[in-house]
Amino acid sequence: MIHVLTLTYLTPRETVVAHMAEHKAWLREHADQGRILLSGPRPEGGAVIVTADLDDAQVRELIESDPWHKLGIASYEQLAFEGRNASPGVITAAEPDDSVLLINVATTDDAAASVAALARAVEHVSVTADGFRGSRLLTSVDGDAIVNLAAWTDRERFDAIFEDPEFMRRYEAFAETTTGAKYRLYRTSRVITPGR
Repeated sequence: MIHVLTLTYLTPRETVVAHMAEHKAWLREHADQGRILLSGPRPEGGAVIVTADLDDAQVRELIESDPWHKLGIASYEQLAFEGRNASPGVITAAEPDDSVLLINVATTDDAAASVAALARAVEHVSVTADGFRGSRLLTSVDGDAIVNLAAWTDRERFDAIFEDPEFMRRYEAFAETTTGAKYRLYRTSRVITPGR
């Protein structure tokens, strides 16, 4: 389950600020370990943390390890939900799993035509393929290349799309719009978050 943790300050602002460095170090440690996906202050005061896919015991351990919790600076309100959909590139698993990220780079003389053709292939995959988690199509600033970032549950399900004749027809139509294309599959090796 993904957990949204809402922090409410229980102490004066000076106390919050005095212990900010400890709390930020805690946030970064858990973000780098894949347990925290997002965090930040709320305009009306307090803060929000969005966790990776953690069970209740893991979330309780996470909260209890926060210096702000230990010092009684903030209380935590918890909301859990099943994270079924995520933007490609967002990895919700706290521990490495079998998921793969496709990075397909294609050079082109007509980025708009290449994106449109690739979108037709990916849209087919989005309604037919098991294990597909989503795709993001990017165009280079110079307009001479496009990139497809696509997330998959595992390599076997990714490989299965090449057995689908309709996908292959659409992918070949995309290839005709490019001057070259190459893809690779990747797994997360390490996460490094901003140190500020």
